[in-house]
Amino acid sequence: MVERLVASSLRNRLLALVLGGVAVAWIGAAVFAYRDARHEADELLDGYLAQSAALIVTQAGGDLDDLEVEHAPQLHRYARRVAFQIWDDGKTLRTHSVNAPDRRLSPRTEGFDEVEVNGQTWRVFSSYDPQRKILVQVGEVRSARDAIAGAVAQGLAAPLIVALPVLGVLLWIAVTLGLAPLQAMGRAVARRDPANLAPLDVGSPPREVAPIVASLNSLFERVRASMEHERRFTADAAHELRTPVAALRAQAEVALAAADETQRRHALEGVIAGCDRVAHLIGQLLTLARLDPAGTVSPLGTADLAVVAREVAATHAQAALDRGLELSVEAPVAAIVAVEPALLQILLRNLVDNAVRYAAGQGHEIRIEVTAGDCPVCRVVDDGPGIPPEERARLGERFHRREGTGEQGSGLGLSIVRRIADLCAATVAFETAPAGHGLCVTVHFPRPR
Repeated sequence: MVERLVASSLRNRLLALVLGGVAVAWIGAAVFAYRDARHEADELLDGYLAQSAALIVTQAGGDLDDLEVEHAPQLHRYARRVAFQIWDDGKTLRTHSVNAPDRRLSPRTEGFDEVEVNGQTWRVFSSYDPQRKILVQVGEVRSARDAIAGAVAQGLAAPLIVALPVLGVLLWIAVTLGLAPLQAMGRAVARRDPANLAPLDVGSPPREVAPIVASLNSLFERVRASMEHERRFTADAAHELRTPVAALRAQAEVALAAADETQRRHALEGVIAGCDRVAHLIGQLLTLARLDPAGTVSPLGTADLAVVAREVAATHAQAALDRGLELSVEAPVAAIVAVEPALLQILLRNLVDNAVRYAAGQGHEIRIEVTAGDCPVCRVVDDGPGIPPEERARLGERFHRREGTGEQGSGLGLSIVRRIADLCAATVAFETAPAGHGLCVTVHFPRPR
């Protein structure tokens, strides 16, 4: 539940990260301070033990009143955790504090030692006076030092316990104010009409929010352009389909009204030809729709341009022959290009189909030339009437057809070629054929990846 709450809210996530970071840093500082305080306490208290032992050795020359020593007042709450013993020659206990055990605290006669006595750990300092044969041992229960270090840790933790909720409230306010531009942008988007694709106007957004606003505005612009493109495409398609459908209806009416079989057969042949034209137009429209920005065709992949050129030539050979044209291919053994094979087929098919349609009657030959290399090149050259330079700028526009050609194409073939070239980062150039007449369409493909 907590993880879901944190994950679902940017504010909660920021608060959790900041407060968690503060807590971890504070705990780390407390651990370091605790270790440092414990080390310093050990140094200080070890010095105290050594100093106490030296003082007792100095003052232990005369007869000591055991009772007075044993019943000395405890002036500090830690005093009952400190004990001392005075031994004659290390064998006979001469005197000790009230909380000292009856046996020696440590077997050592000089220096520090840690021993276990009656279930407690003692830090013991021993000092031996060889002249008077007096052994003094001063010890302290280890738990006393732990208590001091614990008190230091509590002193460090207490402010954190108090400050963390206060810091959380302050951070919540700060994060809320910091996220205000995002909330304002969210409200602005939520209030929008679905048809409103105008850029978001949120004033001067913070530097961190500006990329989001820019990305949203860019998305709105792309969606708007795509919708406008589809609207225009639909209108153009409807307009282009209206004429062949009307012609089909007229031919069908002629067939119905025909008085003899010959006239009816001629009208029905016109209907079939019209159906073929409509089918071709619809196929081109569907291909172009798949190649549009919102389509699903991917340009990624590789293909052999020489192989595809030969395949396209083979499929169009009969159509070219029927129109009195010779279709040939000049290609190396292989020419690899960075284009999906299906897209390359469509591109070359439309170029060759265009050449077959418009070179017929005045031309005799169509050549597909493939040049291999780092950046392969494909040329489709015909010796037909060609296209005047002033009209070449419009080649590739949707539904654009040259007048006076006698052909009833869809006006989409070169649009499809240009679209595929854009998808594959290729370039298309329309030039006069090398013979001085006719058209040469050159496609430069990018270097294969």
